[in-house]
Amino acid sequence: MRRICLSVMKIHKKWIFITDIFDFNENDIRLINMEKALNILHIREKIPEDIFTSLELNALLEGYQNKGAKIASMLHRREIIPLRRGLYTFTDVLRKQPLSNGVMANRIYGPSYVSEDFALCYHGLIPETPYVVTSMTMGRSREFTNDFGAFSYRYCRSKAYSIGVVLAGGEHRHFLIASPFKALYDKALNDSRWDGEDPEPYLEDDLRIDLEALQREDKQTLHELAPFMTGRLKKLHHFLEEL
Repeated sequence: MRRICLSVMKIHKKWIFITDIFDFNENDIRLINMEKALNILHIREKIPEDIFTSLELNALLEGYQNKGAKIASMLHRREIIPLRRGLYTFTDVLRKQPLSNGVMANRIYGPSYVSEDFALCYHGLIPETPYVVTSMTMGRSREFTNDFGAFSYRYCRSKAYSIGVVLAGGEHRHFLIASPFKALYDKALNDSRWDGEDPEPYLEDDLRIDLEALQREDKQTLHELAPFMTGRLKKLHHFLEEL
């Protein structure tokens, strides 16, 4: 005889439902799923952040002879979700806060900072939110895809890497992102559509930049980037300075 019981627990101000399955015979009552649920709840309480590494997870699985099999089981049940090899987040109901693309981008591969279209959108300069989150890095170029989107990392060949990089996001959700003019610099530097001739149609038609909003931005970063905006970026720099 089998009976299914629905249990309710409150974790991080969210109610979650756990299905308990009991198999009955004259001498044996076995609780199957509750043990699994308690395992992931114990792990959730021990790991403070929503994004965590395999090292943090392995440290909590000391009692398991085959840690790899346990992690594979958690992945199969969608209790944890991979962001890249060795980096995970919890399933939605166990996360303390909504995941930020900026935070994920910084954690997936670094050192890096978010830039180009994603940063331009974040600062309110272009209307569309890009599917790909592009970052600049001092490491080699890489690309990652997971359940939350695509993350691209461009090797930064410019010595201006650290100029115009700011800290954004709220409490426990901080991430490094290019300031408006730095994001535009990175975009033009890597965009084959920019031929270095006429900045205005490139900005308004190709990138769909809100020039009025850009005009209100602090130009300190633009001044600092001046020594690096030579060659095909020279006319762009002059146009931006005149805004």
